[in-house]
This record gives sequence, C-alpha cells and structure tokens, in this order.
Amino acid sequence: MMPIRRHASIAVLVAVLSLFSPGCSHSTQDESWVYRQPVRTSDGWETASLTAVGIDPAPLSELMNRLRANPGHLVEGIVIVKDDKLVFEEYFDGRAHPTYGDGPVSYDRDTKHCLSSVTKSVTATLLGIAIDRGFVPSVDERVLGYFPEMADLDVGLKSEITLKHLVTMSAGLQWDEWSYSLSDPRNDLTQWFRYSGDLVRFVLERPMAADPGASFTYNGGLTNVLGEAIRRASGLRLDRFSETYLFTPLGITDLSWYLIRPDFVYASGDVSLRLRDLAKLGRLYLRGGLWNGSRILSPEWVALSATPVFSMQPWPGFAGYSYGWWPKTEIYGAGAFAAEGWGGQALIVMPEFDA
Repeated sequence: MMPIRRHASIAVLVAVLSLFSPGCSHSTQDESWVYRQPVRTSDGWETASLTAVGIDPAPLSELMNRLRANPGHLVEGIVIVKDDKLVFEEYFDGRAHPTYGDGPVSYDRDTKHCLSSVTKSVTATLLGIAIDRGFVPSVDERVLGYFPEMADLDVGLKSEITLKHLVTMSAGLQWDEWSYSLSDPRNDLTQWFRYSGDLVRFVLERPMAADPGASFTYNGGLTNVLGEAIRRASGLRLDRFSETYLFTPLGITDLSWYLIRPDFVYASGDVSLRLRDLAKLGRLYLRGGLWNGSRILSPEWVALSATPVFSMQPWPGFAGYSYGWWPKTEIYGAGAFAAEGWGGQALIVMPEFDA
C-alpha cells in the first residue's frame, strides 16, 4: 500500500538531489559530521569518494548534520551510487517494519529493510525476465488462461484482461485500497489478507468498473495475481524464480520474501533486502538490464518501465505509472523513474545524472 508516509526518505532524497545541481549555495556552519567513503566488501560494489565522481559533499554534510540535530527523524538509510560506484552510505537507528513488530532497530549495511510496495517493482522486473526467458510469450497473454480452474470467470470483459493490465494496474476491476487505512475492514487489500479462500479468485471475481486498459487503479491484488501467473508459467514459486533469475545473478544472497501462506508469496509487498542490494536493482535498470556485462533484463523492458502508460499525479512529483514503476522526470531529471513504497521508501533511477 503506497500513500501512508511514516518515514521521510523521499524528502531526504529530494534534498540529496541538490548535490547533482551546479551553482547551489549550501551552509557548512556545523561540521560535526565527517564524510567517509563507503567500505568495500565482498558484495561486488566498487566504492569511491564523492569528489572522485564529481559530487559536492557540502549539501550532504548539511543534510547529515540536520538529521543528527533531529534524533526523532525516521530516516533509516541513504545510499547513493554514481558512475557505477557506491559513493555514499549512511544508516540510522529506527523502527522495524510493522510486518515484523515495529520494534527498535539499529540499521547498518548488513541490515535488511522490509520493502513495502517497492516489491511491486521487483515483481514487475520478474515478469520482464519471464518474458525474456521464454516462460511467458508476451504481456498480451490473457490472465485467465493461466487459471483454467476459473473458467466461470472467463467471460465478458474479464476474458480480455492481460498480463499488461496487471503490471500497469489497469485491469478495470473494482478495488479500493487508498480510501481507508489497512486497519479498516473496508480496505480491499485488508479484506484480501483476511480471506480464507482462493486469493487469486478473490481478486479476479471483483466486479468490472472499467474496460481493461482504460484507466489506472492502484491495486495490490493485481500484483499478487501476476506473481501467481509467473509461478504457473515457470513452475517456480515467485521467491525461487527471483533467486534463480534475478538476485543470484546480481550477487544478492541475503534476502527474504513474505509468505502469506506456505505456497503463496506476497508479490506486492515486504520483500526484504539490504540497501546495498536494493541499489543493485537500480544499477541494473540504469544500465539497460546489464549487470557487469551479463544480460539479465531486456533494454526494451527497462524502457517500458521508465515510460508512463498512465499520466497522472497521485502525489506531487509523480508523472504517472508505467510497468510497475513511477516515472518522476520533473523531480529527478530526464528519464527518471522510481520504485516507491509505504513509509517513504524510494529506489530512484536517474539516467540524467548516471545515478
């Protein structure tokens, strides 16, 4: 679920963007924080200093001192990659994601962060890989073709719903997870979580509110149907598919998915990754689907992810919605797009700044 903002990382990253902009004036009165180049470990990241990649340290110093002066802030971590090098990495004391109890956590480079709706962008990536690998012919495949046991639903407009409509959240099914909090039983995602029957059927049997492809409606249920469609197509549960075709090739081994049931991966939320590893996904997209010379994702899929299918501004700075990502050119430069999650989580790909 996207709109609730518990943490402040988006605001922080907006401030961080100023260091890519020439001619800014920054206060450096408080020098209590000292920048240190990120430590190089065995996780595959090459590190460098800010100045080595042409970044002015002053705005980050100002930002860090401001955060240090406000210990009640809810920023958990900031990582910056520029020119394929990890150049900034800071962590803070915070709270665990409510899924894991909301207790105090002292974050560091080895701590996994439970990533709410950022996970939707991961699942969208897995669809692109499934197409590239030949498990799925194209985004135009009919969704109900993957669920023949639901032939009773395969009539009328529902028979026209495709994988593209799932990944772009335009299936036309009636759904509302924005008007009410997750503690409110009127929230459709909350009802879905509490449902004891078939979780895919719960989504697909919803009444049609629009023609497939006609309009955008934020719907985490669709992402979970997509995850199950990938499982049906590949024969691998989504977590295992992701490890085989995405995370292991990126050198990511410390991760976890949230399972709603023993056989059902929560595809729309709560995958947990270290921030260094989340940044690898950003670099994969920044490099057009290549990782250290190996092709993991097609450049065509990356381009689709960066291009709005639906242009709207659900919140300031959002240009629209694409194939599971949020294009944000107005804030982060030409061609920029982001994976966004509850609590202000953000993975921002900024091609204009190679960052």
